[in-house]
Amino acid sequence: MDNLLPWVTQHFAGGPFILQQDWAPSHGSRSTLAVLEAHFPGFLDKNLWPASSPDLNPMDSSVWGMLEGKIAGKVFATVDDLKAALEVAWASIDDGYLRRTVNSVKKRLRACVKARGSNFEILL
Repeated sequence: MDNLLPWVTQHFAGGPFILQQDWAPSHGSRSTLAVLEAHFPGFLDKNLWPASSPDLNPMDSSVWGMLEGKIAGKVFATVDDLKAALEVAWASIDDGYLRRTVNSVKKRLRACVKARGSNFEILL
């Protein structure tokens, strides 16, 4: 909450958004769910988001690849060095790119439904 809530407040300023989490085991803990229910009503729970669906998640389908490309070939002495490099790479991503990536989700969901959950990249 020390990072997520201030970030959401800064970037969405009370406007509409949907929180989608990846359901890593720690993200499904009772304490995490309590925080989500208190601060993010309407978040997509595990029953509304398909499991193992990186092609539907804009972070997985696009943004992580861009971040990886920005730091590829570099060697980091520590995890903190890697985190710092990722933060610099994140800060350099154009807001328009992020908006286009997020806006692609509806099209990706429709393609997934049309393909009945099978590989849908060819439909995009």
